[in-house]
Amino acid sequence: MLGAGALRPALLATAPAVGFLLVAILAAAAAVRAGIPARLAAVLAGASRGRPFVLYSLVCAATAAATAAVSLDGAVVFLVPTVLELGRYGIPRRPLLLGVVAVANAFSLALPEGNPANLLVLGRLGVGAGEYVSRALPAGAAAAFLCALAVGVLERDRLRADVGEAVPIAASARLARGAAAVLRLGVQLSSLLVLLIPLAADVPVPELGGIVGRLAVASAAAAAACVANNLPAAAAAAAVGGPSAFAALAGLSVGALAAEHGSVATLLAGDLAGTRAHDRRLAPVAAAALALAVLLLWARGA
Repeated sequence: MLGAGALRPALLATAPAVGFLLVAILAAAAAVRAGIPARLAAVLAGASRGRPFVLYSLVCAATAAATAAVSLDGAVVFLVPTVLELGRYGIPRRPLLLGVVAVANAFSLALPEGNPANLLVLGRLGVGAGEYVSRALPAGAAAAFLCALAVGVLERDRLRADVGEAVPIAASARLARGAAAVLRLGVQLSSLLVLLIPLAADVPVPELGGIVGRLAVASAAAAAACVANNLPAAAAAAAVGGPSAFAALAGLSVGALAAEHGSVATLLAGDLAGTRAHDRRLAPVAAAALALAVLLLWARGA
């Protein structure tokens, strides 16, 4: 009852993200029918020349490029079917799937449109796109590189298999299940926002200075994302003003990787792949990448 007044802003906050994801699911379904993921998988496998670590690096690079173009959620929707197709070449899909999730979440900090949470918080900052990119791009890129490197090291045993010729292994993303997951997440996130928006309005958020203060803000935002998902947590983080907002965004993107339900993209990847797209070993990876991102943001005055 206390959060009833937040129903309208909660729906307004989640509707664009849900609509975008549904469109992305339909676009991915059309891409799968057109064979685009299969062709991309063939190109990546051929470019790797049988070297699994090179293939893994190419998948991570493609994920970063897709995140820059269509946000982390769109990148996951497009890259997961590609990863499933790559399973036809005898490469375990698990490390590739973890790489996609890790890079998409971490690199989403780099650009305003990389993560819907960025746009929610930026609305309170009054910062232009150029200024945002100049501050956040180095931090997002460094965090994504560290995450990709860490996943590659953790999954090195699985990545030692040779890349071979395509073999007839079923590899189709569960796009219908993904569409149902988007609608379910929309209901869940709107419900959480109804509760969090009034709380955020009543909780004073002090401006914390220095690197220690930035780390504290980023850690708090990451914890909120891990508990309640990063999109509803962004509604609370929108109350953070000044340079600390960049630290909060780092927590909502890089830090959200610490938990499976920390971001919509991670949940969506699991629904599309029909398996878990997360590993508890990603928690310390996310913590280290978050610290690096905050340090770089602080060094650039953010």
